[in-house]
Amino acid sequence: MKKEKKKITITVSPTVLLLAIIVLCIVWTLVTRPKKEKRTLKIDETPVIVDRIKTLGELNTACYYDELVLQGSKQNYFSTTPLGALARDGFGKDVDDHLVIIARGTVRAGVDLLEMSGEDIRFVGDTVFVRLPEAKYLDIIVNPSDFEVFAESGNWTHEQVTALQGTAKERLLQGADYYGLKMKAYEGAMDAVTTLLEASGYSFIRFDHSPSYIKLPSPKD
Repeated sequence: MKKEKKKITITVSPTVLLLAIIVLCIVWTLVTRPKKEKRTLKIDETPVIVDRIKTLGELNTACYYDELVLQGSKQNYFSTTPLGALARDGFGKDVDDHLVIIARGTVRAGVDLLEMSGEDIRFVGDTVFVRLPEAKYLDIIVNPSDFEVFAESGNWTHEQVTALQGTAKERLLQGADYYGLKMKAYEGAMDAVTTLLEASGYSFIRFDHSPSYIKLPSPKD
C-alpha cells in the first residue's frame, strides 16, 4: 500500500508581502545611498594666537651698555687776553679750561607685542605666519650717579656740566645703532614668539617681515 505524499501549502497574506517589500526598499535605499563626506569644523584660531602672543607684553630682548669719556673745553679769561693768545698760538700752549667726565649708561631695545592685531597673523595650510611690530629703543638709562668727573681745570657752571652730560644719551644711541641693537632685539622677539607658539602646539612658524625690518642696521663686526 503506497503512502500518499502530503503537500504543504504556505499562504502569505497580502499585508505581510507588502511589509516585506517595504523593508527591502528601505534596506536597498540605505545600501545604495552615497555616503556624505565628513565635514571638519574649521575654527579661526587667529584671536587665540594673538592673545597668547600679547601675554608676552613689551619684550626687552637686547641691551647695550657702554662707558663713555665725555670731554669739554672752553676759553677762560686768560686765554682771551693777548698774552694768552701768544701762549696758545705762538708757543702752542693749551690755556683753555678742560673737563673730562666718565659716563655709564644702558640702552634697552625690544618689541611691544601689545601693538599686534589679527591682521598680523595668517594661516596658510598648517603654517602660521606672524608679522611683528617694529623694534625700537625702549629706554635710555643714564643716572646722575653714573657720571664721574675724571679731570677738571678751570671753573665750570652747573649748566655747562649738565650740557656736557646731555651728550651721553646721544653717544649711547650712536653706539647702539653701530652694533645693530634693534636688529638683535627683533631677532630676540622672533625667538620668544617661536618658543611660545611651539609650546602651544604649532610646529610650522614663519615671519612676515615689515619693510622697516629690512632697513634695520646689521650688527657690526
